Amino acid sequence: MVRFGMALALFAGLAPGQTGAHDLIPFQETGRSHVIHEDGARSGVEIVNVETYVPAACAAKPCPLVIAVHGLNRDAEAARDNWVEAADRHSLLIAAPHFDKERFPTRLFQQGGVRDEPDRSRWVYAVIERFFDRALKSGRVAGTQYVLFGHSAGAQFVHRMALLMPEARFSTAVSANAGYYTLPHWRGEQGGFAYPYTLDGTPATEATLRAGFARPLLVMLGDQDIDPDHAQLNKSRGAQAQGSNRLARGRFFMTVATQEAGRLGVENRWREVVVPGVAHESRRMANAAAELLFGGR
Repeated sequence: MVRFGMALALFAGLAPGQTGAHDLIPFQETGRSHVIHEDGARSGVEIVNVETYVPAACAAKPCPLVIAVHGLNRDAEAARDNWVEAADRHSLLIAAPHFDKERFPTRLFQQGGVRDEPDRSRWVYAVIERFFDRALKSGRVAGTQYVLFGHSAGAQFVHRMALLMPEARFSTAVSANAGYYTLPHWRGEQGGFAYPYTLDGTPATEATLRAGFARPLLVMLGDQDIDPDHAQLNKSRGAQAQGSNRLARGRFFMTVATQEAGRLGVENRWREVVVPGVAHESRRMANAAAELLFGGR
């Protein structure tokens, strides 16, 4: 685990003992940049590099914030750049945190470090909330909420955060083309699947689930994301039980969500959006999400 101090100085390109204040405050310059987020998490301070973009229109005024979560390749720059066109068009701030594989393997990144961990502050999802605190203090963010977007492995991160941490301050969470899902029930005995395939093994309760259904979640699915042999498609038994491809799995997830909301007697604010002509393409899904969320502004 990387610790604050000399590691931070070296990461920032500074001599040991020096810290560039500008590197710690997000959205201070237009164009592409990055910020070093010192996250007080898990065991000590973690350094999380966050790629950012500020369009010219946001140089002199606060703008809405989109936090974009990268996919399996851990390419935060690409996750940010997928939103640059929309940022320029709709006057949006973009932030894309980098969760490197060495410190954030699958159980911590896609799965959030949730299993058997009752302390939400130790979940990786909480990093997003703590970064948002820093973003608000910059004075550059409009409002008190952010849009959370993730594609593929990032979509796994996003839908699990929305499901398990409904108190988070996103205005809308967008899960685009996830490889598989955490089904919103505890029926692990059906096939023996626990978390990350169901809520078994998490601290979630029915109260958590009710709160989760009350939060806006867009499950966006490319109607051509149907390759059962895609190189990055999870082919575990738990994932295959949800369908043979990403489109089928997303629809299955939404069917189960509708059933569970009905069982609980609550409104389900989760929405399925099928994007025509799009396969497993992160930039096209980002553009579709931007038009859906900001096109009417």
